[in-house]
Amino acid sequence: MKIGIVVGVAAVGWWGWSMWKAEDGIQIQFKTSPLEKSDFRLTIDSTGTVEPTELVEVSAQVTGIILELGKDVNGKTVDYASEVKQGQLLARIDDVVVKNDIKRAEANIAQSKANIAQCEANILQAEAQHRQAKRDRARAEKLGPGDALSQSSYDQYISAEEVANAAVASSKASLEQAKASLLAAEAALVIEKRNQEYTTITSPVDGTVITRLYNVGSTVVSNMSATTMFYVAKDLSEIQVWAAVNEADIANIHPGQKVLFSVDAYPGRSFSGTVNKIRPNATMTSNVVTYIVEVDAKNPNKILRPYMTADVNFIVQDLKDVFVVPNAALRFSPTKEMIDPAIKDEFKKKSEEIYAKIQEDVAQADGSGKEPEKELSLIWEKKGNYVAPIWVMAGETNGMVTPVESKQLKEDMEIVLSATGQDGSAAVESDESATTNPFVPKMPPRRKNQNKKSSSNSGPPPRP
Repeated sequence: MKIGIVVGVAAVGWWGWSMWKAEDGIQIQFKTSPLEKSDFRLTIDSTGTVEPTELVEVSAQVTGIILELGKDVNGKTVDYASEVKQGQLLARIDDVVVKNDIKRAEANIAQSKANIAQCEANILQAEAQHRQAKRDRARAEKLGPGDALSQSSYDQYISAEEVANAAVASSKASLEQAKASLLAAEAALVIEKRNQEYTTITSPVDGTVITRLYNVGSTVVSNMSATTMFYVAKDLSEIQVWAAVNEADIANIHPGQKVLFSVDAYPGRSFSGTVNKIRPNATMTSNVVTYIVEVDAKNPNKILRPYMTADVNFIVQDLKDVFVVPNAALRFSPTKEMIDPAIKDEFKKKSEEIYAKIQEDVAQADGSGKEPEKELSLIWEKKGNYVAPIWVMAGETNGMVTPVESKQLKEDMEIVLSATGQDGSAAVESDESATTNPFVPKMPPRRKNQNKKSSSNSGPPPRP
């Protein structure tokens, strides 16, 4: 009996102690994270290609066989990746046909000059005949038709003078025609000489040969249009990255914006650049609109090669030494039993005022179409067996953490992320409980995470 009485008293005591602890609220286990300061970066991610800043297409305007290729700055035959200077020989095309065309044009010039001389002699002869015809007509008119001069003879003198006059005009016209032929022949000679110059293909800029499309012995055919022979990139110490950005993110991109990017060839290494321009023409793929953004970057060692694929991060926000909290802290919403009794009534009253203010701010944002840069949010600090609220201004999230501001914040505060009961079950559900718990004001929805790659950025943008 004594043992039974002792066991009974112990059981009742244990039950009473458990009920007291339950009323005291210590059955809830809180998962927390210490509040720390760190750097915060918000980016828009995209994919692009490394492009030469200026790519020159070197073409041939004449037809012929390639006789030789030039030498680069190192004395080697021009090939892929050859360094060349402006005016340096890239290739020479057979000019036999062009030389014959030049001789033909020179012969046409000589023929035109001879024709001019002939026309000038014809003019002198026609003028002499015209003067003789004028004198014969003057004598015929003086005599007049009669016994000494028949009417038919008189008419012949008149007609002869008119024909001679027309012959002078015709000779002068032939002279003008011969002069025009000379000008045409001289123009043809200029063209043929220029074509001879075109048989020598030189580099228009200092740069690097990206592509060589012909070999010695190949025939270049340039009838209706110029034939591309080389692509020369001007100064690969400066490059561009062409990145495709989704239309939903393009409003956060602007000239001068800092950009970080990486390439698969150098894992773990980051390169920097700045936005040069946003091309106004858009590309639509599967109903997704993207814009090409040009990013300027330095490449002093020329380790970045044209057409490498780049993973691009446009820096939207770059904060140093700020308080950040996991996103779970902003989603956590306690029950009223978890809140410190000492501040419960004051918190409820303040919450009602703040809730009304939130609704007003949201309505104004909806009416103006503009969204505030920061939002009023609520996080909870663990204090003993309870939690206490801290109102903060939260910035945009990067998907994992969010920067927050408040005068109440101090380093190493225990910020609550979640709560569980003694049996391991969730004591409160994130997100959903906040909508059903009338004691805690409903926060406006968080802005969308901008740190995700757009679905349209499946590869580098196409070359124009």
